Amino acid sequence: MAGSDNVMRDRDKALRDRDKALRDGPAKAPQGEAAPSSKPARLRIVGVLGNWISAISKSVRRGAAATFGATAGLLGDLMRWQAVAALAVVIVVGAAVFAWSRSVDTETRQISSELLNRFNADEMWKARLTLERYFYLLSGDKISPADFSKQTEEYFRSFVYQKAPPATGRLADRVKFGSDREKQEEFLRQVDQSRHRVKNFYEDIIVFTEGGLITNAVKEKALKGRFSRNTGDFLECFWLPVELGQNAALYQGRKADTDERACRVVNWYRKKFPVADRPSTPCVAYAARQPDFCVDPKAEPLPAE
Repeated sequence: MAGSDNVMRDRDKALRDRDKALRDGPAKAPQGEAAPSSKPARLRIVGVLGNWISAISKSVRRGAAATFGATAGLLGDLMRWQAVAALAVVIVVGAAVFAWSRSVDTETRQISSELLNRFNADEMWKARLTLERYFYLLSGDKISPADFSKQTEEYFRSFVYQKAPPATGRLADRVKFGSDREKQEEFLRQVDQSRHRVKNFYEDIIVFTEGGLITNAVKEKALKGRFSRNTGDFLECFWLPVELGQNAALYQGRKADTDERACRVVNWYRKKFPVADRPSTPCVAYAARQPDFCVDPKAEPLPAE
């Protein structure tokens, strides 16, 4: 009976161990008894590896997709920024051009206004009339430019720059100053100042016109038909002979250059503002005869010396 009881106890213990092994899982199965499983161990390992590989593949695909999306986004952003930058450059350049054009337009109006003010000022009006008065008093309209300039050189050398003894004769007789040296000096200083004022003004007109900084209003008002003569005629008849005489009196070493410069001024106005129905001839320094448009038909000829 004892043996039978031992057998029963052993069987009960084996059953309990098996039930416990089933509850606790394959790792705690009783020694000598295979753990129950729905799949063989090799297949389970393969399945685990497959799941791991699948997870890695999905992760890689998601990473690649995210990277591609990010790259595409960056490229899109870059292209958009390039477009924005290009547009900004166009706007900045356009604004700069507009500001420059406004600045140039403002500068042109300011310069033109200043030139018109100088032209219409009493000083310019007196300068022009002084040159005309000197021309008519000295030459009577019948003297050649060469003789006129030579006489002006002598007077300027004596009365304006005090480089030679005073001249006598025609000037005192023509303007009725007699022997009043102070009146002669004062009048000739006015002539020289008038020459200088006219020269500076009309040379400024050339500079600003060539630079595109002068309006049409200035050209129409200041350069055409004022004081009964156009600019070219006025400069050639009344200003040029005085300028040449001053060059000879003051710039002996540079006389040729200064004379050429004076002729360039006259030629510029002849070319820019020609006189209708009259051929334009180049300036001739120290011409042998006065141009016909300078001569007053009513003027009396100079008396013979």
